[in-house]
Amino acid sequence: MSASIGQHWKQVNKCEDLLGADFIARTFAFSGPKTQVHSTLIHHAGNPNAEKAILYVHGYTDYFFQTGLAEHFIHLGYRFYAVDLQGYGRSIRPSTPPNWCDSIEKYSQDLDIALATMKQDGVNDVVILGHSTGGLVVSTYLAHPHALPERASHYNKAFPAVSGLILNSPFLALPFPPLVLNKISWSIRALVSALPFLYLRAKKINIYSKTLHRKFGGEWDYRLDWKPAEGFDLSFHWLREIIFAQRNLANQKIDIPTLLCHSKISTIGKSTVEETQQGDGVLDVDSMQDAANRTFNNLTTASIPKGFHDLYLSHQPAQTAYLSAITDWLKQFNENQQKP
Repeated sequence: MSASIGQHWKQVNKCEDLLGADFIARTFAFSGPKTQVHSTLIHHAGNPNAEKAILYVHGYTDYFFQTGLAEHFIHLGYRFYAVDLQGYGRSIRPSTPPNWCDSIEKYSQDLDIALATMKQDGVNDVVILGHSTGGLVVSTYLAHPHALPERASHYNKAFPAVSGLILNSPFLALPFPPLVLNKISWSIRALVSALPFLYLRAKKINIYSKTLHRKFGGEWDYRLDWKPAEGFDLSFHWLREIIFAQRNLANQKIDIPTLLCHSKISTIGKSTVEETQQGDGVLDVDSMQDAANRTFNNLTTASIPKGFHDLYLSHQPAQTAYLSAITDWLKQFNENQQKP
């Protein structure tokens, strides 16, 4: 970031979002490594004068579509924003592969844009909510020495304060149990470093998608071109950058109040939708918890029985438990902020 940060991008569009009249989408263009890239900031029109807001950052093969999540925070008195990162959802462009990742740090551009725009809208205090890979992205951003704008006086006018962090099943560790992960980490790193241009082609509909989308018997309707049921092709370069970011984050310390929410159990490798729906079918919750314990100094954990990988997309009892955990944490968080 620099003092002249506002000169690094331009807003190229503002319109009613595809989610309906309550949502506005703004598109920003800026220079990427090879070509111009775009980032999209979506916000709910509710609570237009509130100075505190939530910024939601989606996961891998994902975009923002959870209108009920936005409405939950509006009901709590927050403004609500979400970003579709460069190469995802509303920000996908023909010039670059979907989800392409030169490095996790590149997404600091999207977060800079989102936070600076929120500040221009009158937001002074932000709690960031990151899901899955989005949790790794925002944690990496916050761990950077210059990431928190309030640390340097010349950033104060450009950015709101980021005072809290909520993690929804963050991708802080590869999806293996802790003991297994310790044994195979080196070999995985060596493989993806040796073959960075290799892709694993996405051909088969994954079982996690079958737990979600109405087309396969789930409860949710979202765009399958932006969140395909078989996923996008998996780049080994992307996986290498994920591993680098996870290793780097493990050596950092983040002090801001953090709520970690994850399912009570992992159900990776289960053969049926019903079995997968009993927990997190994508990541290992024990490795996730271990990684979070290493990095976050002010950590609260909520374990959600029968929560899916995206806890908000769980069946109603688990979704309610997830939202209640956030509400309770935010209440305590705000009370602590008000103490002298």
